[in-house]
Amino acid sequence: MAIQILVGTFLAILSVDVVLRIVYGRKALAMLDSMPPFNVVKVLPQKQATLFETVTDDGVTLRGSIYHSEGEVPQGVIIFCPETLSNHWSAVRYCQGLMDAGYIIVSFDFRNQGESDHYKRYEPLHWVSEFEVKDLHTIVNWVKDQESFVDLPLGVLGVSRGGATALMAARNHPDIDYVCADSGYTNYLLVMHYVHRWVRLIVPEWIIQVRRTMWHATSTVEIAFFIQQFRKGCRYLNSSEPFTKMKNKHVMLIAGKNDSYVPVTIAQRIQEMLGKQCETLWIVPRVAHNGARSKYPEEYDQMLVTFFSQMPTLDPVTQPAISVASTASENAESLISN
Repeated sequence: MAIQILVGTFLAILSVDVVLRIVYGRKALAMLDSMPPFNVVKVLPQKQATLFETVTDDGVTLRGSIYHSEGEVPQGVIIFCPETLSNHWSAVRYCQGLMDAGYIIVSFDFRNQGESDHYKRYEPLHWVSEFEVKDLHTIVNWVKDQESFVDLPLGVLGVSRGGATALMAARNHPDIDYVCADSGYTNYLLVMHYVHRWVRLIVPEWIIQVRRTMWHATSTVEIAFFIQQFRKGCRYLNSSEPFTKMKNKHVMLIAGKNDSYVPVTIAQRIQEMLGKQCETLWIVPRVAHNGARSKYPEEYDQMLVTFFSQMPTLDPVTQPAISVASTASENAESLISN
């Protein structure tokens, strides 16, 4: 009889747990589907840019633009990863200081964004998936294949999801050694921030008080995130410890003190996980999401130039023999393909 009571109690508790997970899991899915109202500034096509395109190993054509100040000796190549809902033309908003210092900027659109091809089975959001990492790896490989860039050091600058992608891509690509992430994050840290911030809008207070822990809400959101992958046609990179195997990299983080989308605590946690690989975390006062350069352009440019100037060069470059950049002002429609 006692065993039957215990089994009945267990099944009753399990039933309640399943019902709660279904009810609040649906609300969690809605939360994951909701993209923050990013204030993306539209940038018009730039006449000084040279256009290019390349194809991923799964057949998606990525398009972008290349910038290099005419007459400047090239100091290196910086791949720019734009934020969600933006495009490759936005590189001029963040990379002007690098251009003035002689760096070649290779900016591109991720799949299903800007001018790159649409991958019909994928619906992107602000979460980083395997596809964004694949796209960045494709661009890195394309740059390394260009004869004009062969002796130049390579770095990556990303903003928001672009910064998050740069961090994820650097883990397992040998040619990505220097990464600057402006307002970057990891999926896990960002979703946990949302859980703690919005859980009381999803789950009644009495449930939180009864359980006296966040583990149930956290696990429910993790399950919802897993389900979301099938709905969006991708695999999200949701590891809670994504940098355990990341070695010998150099990372700089930029975080707005007043960022309500990606709080400073996320950048601080990423710095802790990276350890000595991230010696610089610039917390910018009175700045919201992606707003550091708009507020402090001179300081921003100097931070980037100082960071990327640490990249070692294979051989000194004595002349700006960058064919893709030298004709940019003459023909903005030129196309370099894979």
